[in-house]
Amino acid sequence: MEFWSDGKEPIKAFLKMFEKCVDDPELNKGLKKVNQLIWFDYTKDDPECSFWLDCRGGEIKAGQGKPEGDPDLVMSLSADDAHRSWSNKLNPVMAITRKKIIIKGSATGLLKLAPKLKKVAVFYNEALEELGWGDKKM
Repeated sequence: MEFWSDGKEPIKAFLKMFEKCVDDPELNKGLKKVNQLIWFDYTKDDPECSFWLDCRGGEIKAGQGKPEGDPDLVMSLSADDAHRSWSNKLNPVMAITRKKIIIKGSATGLLKLAPKLKKVAVFYNEALEELGWGDKKM
């Protein structure tokens, strides 16, 4: 891994970022519209490196590891490319076409949020700062 010392660091940062996104009314509304259980699978870097986001039923929940039950969408990529994506330095649509991100399931709802990645990147950078990882900002 280029940016992380172990598989726990990126998950800590990504979950903190999603806490901030859920607190933002615009992103909260957008995430609820996704209405899927999503597994962000970064396990090719480290077996402990994955998290899930459940946007079904008008609630938003997140946790470490693989979700219970079958996810509606699996996004497989490296933790470093996830860092680039959340930093808005890697275009997710281009990354999918170049096979840097492998999709299983329908990503249509999630990709509708792509225009909001600039806002997500601000929350991601805040999360990195709060965790003492400001040196990882891109």
